[in-house]
Amino acid sequence: MIEEIKELLQSFLAPQLESIRGDIRALDTKLEAKIESVETKIAALDMKLDVKIGTVDMKVDSYRREFLSEIHRVEQTLSTNFVRLEQKVDLSLGAMVEKMDLFRREMLAEIKAASK
Repeated sequence: MIEEIKELLQSFLAPQLESIRGDIRALDTKLEAKIESVETKIAALDMKLDVKIGTVDMKVDSYRREFLSEIHRVEQTLSTNFVRLEQKVDLSLGAMVEKMDLFRREMLAEIKAASK
């Protein structure tokens, strides 16, 4: 009787187990194919992202160079304007000093003339 049960189980369960194993292999194959597909898509996205990042880097670098160039241009303009302003201030101060000296001499002369 044990032999019959054993034989019955083997004849009934063995094919079922083999069928389940086949299903598991098929699912495993499908899963590996899906994983490869996802990995391929991720790699493509990585490449696109690298290109986009490279483009953004180039744009940022271009804007940085433009900005630095504009700053340099403004510095040169301001420097030129400051030099001109210094020259005008120096001329005005020189003229004021001359006028003050003349006024001082005139005042001293008037004081001397008044004290005689």
